[in-house]
Amino acid sequence: MALRPTRTLGSPKWLSAVARMVTAVSVLAAVQMHAQVQTQLQPRARREFEVASIRPNNTGPQQFSLDQFVSLPGGRFTATNVTLVDVIVHVYPTRRIQMQGGPDWIDSKRFDIVAKADEDEGEVKPEQWNEMVQTLLEKRFKLVFHRETKEMPVYALVVGNNPPKLQEAKEGEQTALVPGDRGQMNFQKMPIEGLVNTLSNMLHTPMVDKTGIKGDFDFTLDPPQLATRGAAESYADLALAAVKEQLGFKVERRKEPLEITIIDHAEMPTEN
Repeated sequence: MALRPTRTLGSPKWLSAVARMVTAVSVLAAVQMHAQVQTQLQPRARREFEVASIRPNNTGPQQFSLDQFVSLPGGRFTATNVTLVDVIVHVYPTRRIQMQGGPDWIDSKRFDIVAKADEDEGEVKPEQWNEMVQTLLEKRFKLVFHRETKEMPVYALVVGNNPPKLQEAKEGEQTALVPGDRGQMNFQKMPIEGLVNTLSNMLHTPMVDKTGIKGDFDFTLDPPQLATRGAAESYADLALAAVKEQLGFKVERRKEPLEITIIDHAEMPTEN
């Protein structure tokens, strides 16, 4: 079964390129992956939303927005102009590039989701949000999937000849990926896995972290800074060059066993 095709990115319309390539949901999904796996290893009754509304959104793909997914005090969750694949990547430990199967509409039809928890059950704990959205997908979209491990061609992020150019995250920062005015990517309180996930989306190829570096860091990737050299034609090529020159990492081609999410079943949801 072939990987779902993704759009080829052009150059050098930096802002639109970043909007297509980099989504906060994909990066934050990578950051939350370890915690989600640990949660799944400890079966228990999952909390559910008391009410939820799912309506079609026909406005088309939106520009990059940190407000695409919002979880608020009081148990309110919103997802605006999202595909089913967007939500899966947001709440399960998987990446878009590592997803196969399912009907075509799961990565094209867009929805607005508004859900509210029962306040009588108390404040929603951080570890409960993903579980609640997972239950919503399983009930309203009839989502069923399984995972398989396959050996696949991947890119591996490795340390270069010199120490990487990273700054330790500042105390009190929130994990975020903030686009700059010219297409820069400002990573804030980000583990290396966040960079790996972003690069994977840009290259349309799975990427694995082989740096061995732990912790959260602040760093900036500025592909447009290299554009005047004329050595690369795509934003992805520029990003790879920036990873080497600006951060001190290297990217290698390898074959690695990789966990793939196979979508077995999904249905269009009823609106309410």
